[in-house]
Amino acid sequence: MFNLLGMICAEEKGCEMNIQLKKLRTSRGLSQDEMAEKLGIKTSRYGTWERGERMLSLKQAYDCAVILGCSIDAIAGYDPPVSYSDPAQAALNGYWESMNDDGRERLLGIAELAADSGKVRVQKNAGDLRVPSEMGRSA
Repeated sequence: MFNLLGMICAEEKGCEMNIQLKKLRTSRGLSQDEMAEKLGIKTSRYGTWERGERMLSLKQAYDCAVILGCSIDAIAGYDPPVSYSDPAQAALNGYWESMNDDGRERLLGIAELAADSGKVRVQKNAGDLRVPSEMGRSA
């Protein structure tokens, strides 16, 4: 069957879906055999996806995303840009991304000192509420 989407993807942007699929699979410690078994398909069919010989359907990409615990966007290699409505927050996040661990520790310390210690803050990715004196350096 002719796959126009696959040809457009491969010609126009060097479709990285096959690369991402392999990267995601191996990062989860799964073999091609294990992925194929979980998908209920033959290993040879799964291998054609990773080699870029065949494109996944939306349903197949969804099934892979569920198994790999990621989004279909991640499988397709799409990393949406992060935007912030507040330019100061964008600047702070840019600094954070460019810092090494020592710089991040220092920035957290400065933020802790600048915060009103009487207020409760939510620490991102922690899932719990902690006051600023309990935040920071243990993360």
